This record gives sequence, structure tokens and C-alpha cells, in this order.
Amino acid sequence: MTLIRPQTKAEAPDLEELASDLFLRRREGSWSASDQEALESRIAGDLEFADAYRRVRESWDTVGRHAPSPELMALREQAIARARQASARRWSLPGARSWHGRKWAVAAAIIVACGGVWQLSPYAYEPGMYKTGFGEQKVVELSDHSHIALDARTRLRVRFSADARIVQLLEGQAQFSVAKDPARPFKVEAGAKTIVAVGTVFDVEYVDEQVRVAMVEGRVAVLTRGSQGSTPGAEIKSSDQSPIEVSAGEALQVRANGASTLLPKADIEAATAWRQGKVVFRDETLSEAVRRLNRYSRQQVVMDDPALAQMKVSGVFDSGDAKTFAEAMQIYLPVVADFSHSSTIHLRMK
Repeated sequence: MTLIRPQTKAEAPDLEELASDLFLRRREGSWSASDQEALESRIAGDLEFADAYRRVRESWDTVGRHAPSPELMALREQAIARARQASARRWSLPGARSWHGRKWAVAAAIIVACGGVWQLSPYAYEPGMYKTGFGEQKVVELSDHSHIALDARTRLRVRFSADARIVQLLEGQAQFSVAKDPARPFKVEAGAKTIVAVGTVFDVEYVDEQVRVAMVEGRVAVLTRGSQGSTPGAEIKSSDQSPIEVSAGEALQVRANGASTLLPKADIEAATAWRQGKVVFRDETLSEAVRRLNRYSRQQVVMDDPALAQMKVSGVFDSGDAKTFAEAMQIYLPVVADFSHSSTIHLRMK
């Protein structure tokens, strides 16, 4: 008869161990529909477990992306050593469980150990931090049931308190669908600007110290280091002090120097086209079009001739399709595209 020493409360697996174990079991072929239903029910009903499971999944993905790096190889060795110690303490007898059962426990311990070592590494996971890479998009549900859709190459940090919900958009673009909570306003900080909402849907882009806010539903107040008024189409000087109100169908552009322009009839479809995997250009400069397109593709478009920068571009393209974009530029502009490099496409004047 096989005996397993009962675990005390102090020895019981914590949420990260449980989440790691379930994550690994889900990757095994024997995972059933009822297992999946139970997991989804647990995630929906237990916010702490849901957060632990998300951390495990993101750690697994991140470790996979950086697996060949020397730093991670060293961290992995440390994690395995810690996992072996944890596994040895966990079982009172060598044969207390079958190898099939113990291998998952050891693997789960490795993930937990990696998580602990990972915090000290250059790639450390930071609570509340979300980010995407080239061409990657993701949707995050927050604990208040607000949703954030992150565009490619976006970084943001979320922190909630008793009286406020704050998101720092560090770079990139995101769409916010805010759950109503009048007692806790939802604030998006982008550079020196703060967008305040209660319950609404809006898109914010923060690139090269410039902020663009496009309103899909509802309205927000944009707090800037300046705004005496929000005259449609007029530049709002950085010395002004009042908030700028932006309503559905409107957009606000804030340049790096703090000057703002309110657009009463904005092209919301173009501003949010990234949600459908598209990039829309409406009489934009080639330099701006290239900058936006390069967020979605590892094959970067490079302008070798500065004279190309101010040429105007219009059109709809699949995000990340740099080749089709460059081919179109050859047809409609006095441009020659060089496709001889694997990682870059060079544009030159004819």
C-alpha cells in the first residue's frame, strides 16, 4: 500500500503551483473537455487564481522566446536545482507517487522556481505590465471587467487603487473599453497627458512623444499642461490649463511640444482599423505611413532618400504586409523598392 504523508497547511501548494500544474496538464493530450470546463470555471470565479494562471502562461511564453539566451540557460539551471529540492521535500517516500504523477509535480515546481528566479533576471515579469511585440496583438480583461486591446509593439502598466483605475501607456496603441464605476475614474496616462473616463470606448496612441485620442463611444476629459478651450480644429496652446473634452466621433492630436488639435469629425474607422488587421492611410506622409507599418512587420521599410518623407500616401493595407505596401509605392509614387535584403525593404527615388 502506497503512503503519502498528508500535507500541512504550510506545505499545501500555493496558487502558482496549482496554476502551473494545471497549465502543464492542459498541454498533455489527456486533457478532457470536462477538465477545460472546470479550469474556465475556476478562472472565472477566482480572480487570484486567474491572475496566477495568467502569470504562468506568460512566463512559459516568455521563457520560450528567450530560451537560447545564455542568461536564461543559467536561470534555468538555478530553477531546476530549486525544483529538485522542492520535489524532494514534498514526498516522504521515493515511491510515493508514480513517475507520471511526479513528473508533472517536478515540472510545475520548475515553472514556479523559474518565476522566482525570473523576477531577478533582466527579463523579469513586472506585475500589472502588459506588452506586445512585432505584429502581435492581445486583449486583456482587468479585474473590474474593463478590457484593453493592445496593438503591436505596445507597453502599458495597470495599477488599481480604492479610488482610481490607472493605466500608463508607455508606448504604442491600445483601445480601452471601460466598465462603468463612477466612484473610481479610469485614467490613461500617456506622456504628460491624462485621459479620464468613467465608462466608454476610446483609442489612444502614444508614439514619439505624440498622443492621439480617438473616441468610439461616450466621452473623455483630456488633462494637459494646457487647454483654455477646445475650439474645433484650432490649436490649443501648451500654456492653457482647462481639460479638453472629447466626444464620440471626435479625436484629439497632441504634438510633442504639448500643442493640441481637436478634430470634430475624425476618421474613427482609420484610427481603429488595426483591430481588423488593417492599416489605413488618408493623405498621410510617407514617413508617417512607414512608421506605422513598421510596427507590424519584422521586415522593416527603410527610406534611403530624405526627399521621400513628405510625399503623400493613401490606401488600405494588411498590417505587416510590407512587401505589398512597397510594391504599391512603386506604382503610385516616383519610388524604386529594393527587395534584395531579407530583413529590410529600401525605398529610393526613381
